[in-house]
Amino acid sequence: MALAYNMKITPSSESKQRIWSTTVDQRWISNLENAKFIDGHDLFTYFLPRYNDRNKKALLDDLILNKKYIPSKKQILISRFIPRSLPDYYTYENHVDSTKSYEFLPDVFDYKPIGGLHTIEWYMNFANHDIFAYYHSSLLAQDELQVLECPQLASLREFLLKQNRSTDNGDQPFDPHVIEGNSPYPILIGNVERAIELNTTNLYGHKFSTSSESTVLSSYTYLDSRQIINLIAIEAPKYGSGFYTHKQIEYILQACFTAYSAARALANTIYNLKTDQLPRTPLKTYVHTGWFGCGAYGGDRTIMIILQILAAKMAGIDKLIFHTVTNDCDREIKSAKSCLENLLHRGQNKVSMNELIKRLIDKGFQWGASNGT
Repeated sequence: MALAYNMKITPSSESKQRIWSTTVDQRWISNLENAKFIDGHDLFTYFLPRYNDRNKKALLDDLILNKKYIPSKKQILISRFIPRSLPDYYTYENHVDSTKSYEFLPDVFDYKPIGGLHTIEWYMNFANHDIFAYYHSSLLAQDELQVLECPQLASLREFLLKQNRSTDNGDQPFDPHVIEGNSPYPILIGNVERAIELNTTNLYGHKFSTSSESTVLSSYTYLDSRQIINLIAIEAPKYGSGFYTHKQIEYILQACFTAYSAARALANTIYNLKTDQLPRTPLKTYVHTGWFGCGAYGGDRTIMIILQILAAKMAGIDKLIFHTVTNDCDREIKSAKSCLENLLHRGQNKVSMNELIKRLIDKGFQWGASNGT
């Protein structure tokens, strides 16, 4: 496919070698299954987004014809990771490490970096099991919004759909699924351009499809100075009922731990993509997240806070930033903090992963209901 379109794309084997060569500790990259570096301009040129929704079509047309949007030729990295085994133990050292932190912000993703030049920041994509599968539809949930604001993601979806599954050059096709055999296979996408900012106050969810074209076009801002962002795509468990089970809690922990570990491992590669240099000092890794699996999927907010924090601590993420959308989340935040404080018993240096999960089960967290978005 790359040859047929004369598209600049680095084959999987070369891409993985490039990542390995820039990674300080290769243990953290040992579960890299596939990777490709793709020219961002070529990607958009050869694989234009194909929207079915009239409002999304109108926005793309306006972006190209009136705003004269042309993506840069910066390389995009797409990578997929095999699930990483959880540690045998959660340690007191993990639990109290003051160099690792988390915070809560009552807002949505604005993609403005909060770290310094030597911090690589990632944003969660609350994915469907098949990434960006509904981007073309009239729906506008978190996943579809990210694709709409970053047109290269829509092009990436089209490329993944059309890639030759039996390439003549022996290259490994890229699997777009973030779940395989009920196990998490996170997909991380780096160095993507965010071209617009859409005000979703009156457009989010199913409201988008019933809005007028003029309302949609007047609700977006073209970003002359495009933001360069990095995304983590994993899917939460969905539509559960009753109490959370061991299997469900373990899956969430493993999905987040694998994804966060991968984000940390790719830090040097992302820095190199942004600057054409390798860092001279160790990089920090920040992850921006939110109500992962707590909207349409009906997950419990408190346990999803707890599990993301635990996974970030185990993966060595320097800061986890929760964007809570509103400032009325004190009950869930206080409950999560209280649970975390009491997970390790007094004087205990470590707890087995099975025991840690059992203690969370004993808290009696229960599934909620879908919010319909």
